[in-house]
Amino acid sequence: MSANSKTVNAFPVSEHELQVSLCDYLDIMVRPDVFWFAIPNGGFRSIGVAMKLKREGVRRGPSDMVFVLPQGRTAWLELKVKGGSLSDDQKLFRNVCLTNGHHWAVAKNLNEAIEFLASVDALKTRAA
Repeated sequence: MSANSKTVNAFPVSEHELQVSLCDYLDIMVRPDVFWFAIPNGGFRSIGVAMKLKREGVRRGPSDMVFVLPQGRTAWLELKVKGGSLSDDQKLFRNVCLTNGHHWAVAKNLNEAIEFLASVDALKTRAA
């Protein structure tokens, strides 16, 4: 299976749908030496839970997904659906990442996410 062989809805209805589609793709196509995970900063929480998480160090702005790449590299991927835009906290986080030499991108559909991940060599290559 090549990095471009999965056909999906180009513009998902929600960021959740986009992230789930990407996770399904990564389960098949991510390189075995790449560790990836999601940062569950979004969603609604009670005030008590929000206060607890804030005290534990949860901050606004980090990207939705993180990719620990070979050779000490890190990539961050923010997912937005069509019409979505970065918050000021997300823009600050993006700038810190880029200033410190991290790979960072925003993707508004699965194809953009795949293109970014291919550009940082996070995906398996096509078998010969």
